[in-house]
Amino acid sequence: MILMTVGFARKAIPFAKAFSSTSILQQKRPTFLYSTSTEQQQQVLNLLTIDKEELEQHIVAWGHPKYRAKQVWTWIHNQGVTSPKDMQNLPKELQNDLDRYTKAGSLELATELVSKDGTRKRAYRLFDGQLIESVLMPYEDGRYTACISSQAGCAMGCVFCATGQMGFARQLQPEEIYEQVARFAAELALEKKRLSNVVFMGMGEPLANYKNVAKAVHRITNDLGIGARKITISTVGVVPSIQKLTHNDDFPQIRLAVSLHCASDRERTELLPANGRYGGLDELMMALKDYVETTRRRITLEWALIAGQNDDLETAQKLGSLIKRFNIRRDMVHVNVIPLNPTGGYGGSPSSRRSVDAFCECLEKDFGITCTPRVRRGIDIDAGCGQLKSKLQREEENKKREESDNRLELVDFMHTSSPTLPVYEDDSNEEEEVEDNLSSLSLPLIDEQAIDMDSDDFDDPEFISPESLLEAERLLQLVQQAAPPHPSIKKKEETGRTTSIVDPESVQNAKRRRKKLLRNLKQIKNLRDKQRDQEWELNEEQLMKMSKEEEWKAELESIKHNLK
Repeated sequence: MILMTVGFARKAIPFAKAFSSTSILQQKRPTFLYSTSTEQQQQVLNLLTIDKEELEQHIVAWGHPKYRAKQVWTWIHNQGVTSPKDMQNLPKELQNDLDRYTKAGSLELATELVSKDGTRKRAYRLFDGQLIESVLMPYEDGRYTACISSQAGCAMGCVFCATGQMGFARQLQPEEIYEQVARFAAELALEKKRLSNVVFMGMGEPLANYKNVAKAVHRITNDLGIGARKITISTVGVVPSIQKLTHNDDFPQIRLAVSLHCASDRERTELLPANGRYGGLDELMMALKDYVETTRRRITLEWALIAGQNDDLETAQKLGSLIKRFNIRRDMVHVNVIPLNPTGGYGGSPSSRRSVDAFCECLEKDFGITCTPRVRRGIDIDAGCGQLKSKLQREEENKKREESDNRLELVDFMHTSSPTLPVYEDDSNEEEEVEDNLSSLSLPLIDEQAIDMDSDDFDDPEFISPESLLEAERLLQLVQQAAPPHPSIKKKEETGRTTSIVDPESVQNAKRRRKKLLRNLKQIKNLRDKQRDQEWELNEEQLMKMSKEEEWKAELESIKHNLK
């Protein structure tokens, strides 16, 4: 009944008011993007994450036939077209409604890097400023695999992982997880290609965000048509979630991968602190045995080979013995080994090709366990988990630090009339550079009958208000009119020669004053640049001090003239 009423009233009722606060269409909150415009507060639908039923409800609510929703869905998910104006079989009115009330995605692309091997890595900025990563990996056989994140950051603390080094921020919502896959799928569809596999091996621990990951997986299989057996969930070994995964049908037919990396509790806890948190290797291996026997699905053990630490034949023997001790069927276990992706926060290095081959050969010949060396992809673009985000964060922190230093310097300048300067003669390049810039300007000479009033004279709060400043200016004019001519002025009138400063103490004072004036003028230039770029809002006091620019230029020219 609600939908019918809205459908007939679309010409008279704005969209934002079309539904009551209890409408079923507003209960699926994450599907909406919320506008902050003061002119029109309205809900904006995310075309990449909205489900079929909800899209249909909105299309009908806008007054269009129900079948139009299927057309829109086909354009997005089959053709990869996300711009309403390019959906050619839609009427203009529906295109306008889609353009007005929808948006293709909520993830803001912060940066994208493309490797020489074709790997594409992206950093997305979320609505709250958090950064996550997604990677698209092409293979020679035509497959495309998306590696996606399930959390912003990670709480597992793996010492060799860039994400583990940065800590945990928050859980990703189902729509934020799903959209990472939907974006790659739509872009490949636009190129007449298809996303074939999805691996949860990006940022975060998927089984620590169990419910949201489960919802996202259902969307990936149902809406994008990617089979569950083409989806792999990687875990550090969250035993309670593995047990839940074993006995519940939350993730039907998905593949399970476990980041093992070590065959003893002592070594594994040092490398993966979460090992002790979930009961150690015994608890983990028993949970994996139960998973294999109950689901009859094969597991993958992931092993990052670190040179001189876990890549020798003795370690391979320990791994084979561990699997054999828990009586896990050898044909239901597969080991993936990959040389370590180095990170800035960990000193380990990747194993050599010879060590990789020897490790795999030991497992296969001595224990009958299949082992596959994996090629490191995207090394030239920081494609390892969390590496791109760490790089972006460092760049942003450096930029913020630089901006903060500049702001503090400007604030210090604007609130300190006479910067503290060392008492020495300084003929540095900085001074010469500023002087060269000023020499090209036409600067009027200072009135030779004026009294030299330093900006320090106005530090007193009495002169802060505009009224007080005007009164001070009036008093200065009276003083200047009554002041006797300076002796050097009389000498110039008599001799007609240029006035010069020759007394050693006066020369030193003049040079100190010159340096201060050069510094002040340079700071004013920086301040004007900030003001022009609308990055800095000046207060009344700062504007008043900036008005001294011409006066200081004139004084500087006078000092230069008298020092000749």
